[in-house]
Amino acid sequence: MFWILMVALVYQAVLCAIHTNVHPISVAGVGLTEGAIYIACLAVLIKRIRLEFVAVAFLVAAYLFLMAILRNQLDPKGFRDVMIPILFYGLGREIGNGKYADRLLKMMVLLVLAFGFFELFFLDWFSRVFNIFSYYVSQGNLAAGSNWAKDSVLGLNGIRPEGIGRTILPSLIGNHRVSSIFLEPVSLGNFAVIIAAWGLSKRRDEFKEMIFFLLAAATMITLSDSRYGMITVAALVVMRCLPLTKANTWLIVMPFLSVTLLLLLATVFGGHYSDSVLGRLFVSGKTLSNLDLGMIFGLDGFNTSFGDMGYPSLLTRLGLLLCIFLWGAFWMLKMEDERGNRFRAYITLYMSLILCVSGTSLFALKTAGVLWFLVGCAAGRAKDTLPARPLTASQPSNA
Repeated sequence: MFWILMVALVYQAVLCAIHTNVHPISVAGVGLTEGAIYIACLAVLIKRIRLEFVAVAFLVAAYLFLMAILRNQLDPKGFRDVMIPILFYGLGREIGNGKYADRLLKMMVLLVLAFGFFELFFLDWFSRVFNIFSYYVSQGNLAAGSNWAKDSVLGLNGIRPEGIGRTILPSLIGNHRVSSIFLEPVSLGNFAVIIAAWGLSKRRDEFKEMIFFLLAAATMITLSDSRYGMITVAALVVMRCLPLTKANTWLIVMPFLSVTLLLLLATVFGGHYSDSVLGRLFVSGKTLSNLDLGMIFGLDGFNTSFGDMGYPSLLTRLGLLLCIFLWGAFWMLKMEDERGNRFRAYITLYMSLILCVSGTSLFALKTAGVLWFLVGCAAGRAKDTLPARPLTASQPSNA
């Protein structure tokens, strides 16, 4: 299980290094690598598989096949996006636990920070090993001549444009946005929010571990210049300080509230697109308001690229009914203790907000695998049935 999670974390960086120094990697190579990771998950789970796990998986698969029939086209990405939460939640639920998750996450944090500082201080050497721009061109995600940053082999979002610049420590770090092993600063910021949520879910007597994860998250947000990460972690800290209920069940409406606010921003306040938080929120809300019923229920537009607009991408690919079913199943999970309840509340905020400003990063395996493994570790486990003890002389008989 350890190697599955570590490979899921670093596989993109390994493939990029192979692409840069050994042999070009196409989208098929990435797909085969991900497929091998999913098969490894199934191999670990096969002997521990539970009936409810199988039931949910088959219901989701049946729904997606029905959608494929209605669309007259199969959408492999829809299956892949749903498979990640199911498989990695299963790993955490059946094999992991809180202590194991702490140890694993600390190792991941140290690895990510080591690569991050390597990129920051030795960018030339980093660029010789990882030609990120060429790697994503080979995947078809970027056009060959679209790199505006001269002499840079980082991704397009690896350098802030001159007119925008960094938000965090611009005079110290410049316009460079560190991506570490994730190859994208967006994913580094997302990973920072996940570990911050895990740290903030700790009890008060676990204060040292809470501080470790928060400091690591703050460092990653600074390196990646993640505006989303900065805002979301600040909101999580406020949530932890407020005297909220342990279960925080009111957050179940957070995605619906986010969609409502996006629509209000687009229709009431108006605006235009810009590479700012408000500009991206406006475009996301405007696109949502233009979806017809067929797109909302996933019958049309599933193969449309919506860029940074997460909610339109999610609705057109999976459909409203499947989204509601999966969201309900997520909130029906019984968590082990108050830490699990807090973690679920915090990642609810994470998921609800990331879909406002990012199209596909919520489903990126390099961060989503870790996220859903942690959810599985936080979930409650059925108590083992104890063997019946023989009656003693002091025990009454009900015969």
